[in-house]
Amino acid sequence: MDTRNNPEPVPPASQMAVLPFLAGVQGLLSASNVANLRLTIHRVMYREGQEFLQQVCPYLPFTAASNGTGGRIFPVNTGIMGAAYEHKKLFRTRRFNTIKALEESLRADPSMCDAKTTKSWVAIPFLGPDSQVVLILYATCETFNFFADEARIEQMVAMANGFCRLHDFLQDSPFANLRNFPLQKGEPNRSGGGLYDVQEPVDLELPRFQSLTSFNYEAAAA
Repeated sequence: MDTRNNPEPVPPASQMAVLPFLAGVQGLLSASNVANLRLTIHRVMYREGQEFLQQVCPYLPFTAASNGTGGRIFPVNTGIMGAAYEHKKLFRTRRFNTIKALEESLRADPSMCDAKTTKSWVAIPFLGPDSQVVLILYATCETFNFFADEARIEQMVAMANGFCRLHDFLQDSPFANLRNFPLQKGEPNRSGGGLYDVQEPVDLELPRFQSLTSFNYEAAAA
């Protein structure tokens, strides 16, 4: 079954919990010259006893094309976000000397059929207190070597750390009608694949939640 064509609703509270953060990351990255930036967050979720990655909200910036992308479900080993999940490391497109060299590497990669005009990818996992993956920030753009810039990646990780600190605080919620309901665990579904050879892991300390083990905000009775 193609899980991407069988999306499941994400609670509106969960979407609203990530959208301000994503808007901030979008603002930071858009301060540089970047073409066709797209970014979203995936969460680890569970369906029928199996563990998947689920897109929490539509891609930012919002466009007609991004409508309907929220809620899509992927095997945990899908593409660069799957590599981030499996290895618990930040993955990004490595630096190339020329666009031609990047394009030649993509053409030589049998999994590049979805690459289209994308030139740069990044996937940043957010870990829980037991080093389990809770969320993955995923971003792409058409600007050459954009995510190969070390300072840019470090800024994104710093923003992610701030997001983690906030949501650790919110587990003792000051908002009576908002709760993060824990999700069940399951067996990881590894029916995906397709990491491009142009991607590489980066040895940076990852953003980490101190108390949050899954991401599932919902409105609750007061």
